Amino acid sequence: MPLFWTEFVWIPCSDLAAQKRWWILSFDCKECPVPQDWDDPLPLDVALRLPGHDAPTILLRDRREVQRAGGQPATERALIFCANLKKARGFLQERGAQPGPTQSGGGTEFFELFDPESNAIEICKEP
Repeated sequence: MPLFWTEFVWIPCSDLAAQKRWWILSFDCKECPVPQDWDDPLPLDVALRLPGHDAPTILLRDRREVQRAGGQPATERALIFCANLKKARGFLQERGAQPGPTQSGGGTEFFELFDPESNAIEICKEP
């Protein structure tokens, strides 16, 4: 079973190249083509897949391009799930990411992580 999984996450970016590097370094993501069945693809979109997955579930979008296309900014924080918070925290720390303290809420345990543009990413223990 993969360490991390999510159904779909999209992250607005001011510096798409820096964000892509951060996701690749922090989560060991792989870049892949944007699937044709994803809604409203934009030319600069970057699709990433988490290790152990065949399909991409993370979409990085250029903030200015989204605004020009009439799109709305993301309002929800990114949720990524794991079975073992301690292992997930260790993996991210080894890769140079800085996870916050473990918290409890909504019937689960989680910690937060912030990307270089201060987008919050919640790593949640799957109940």
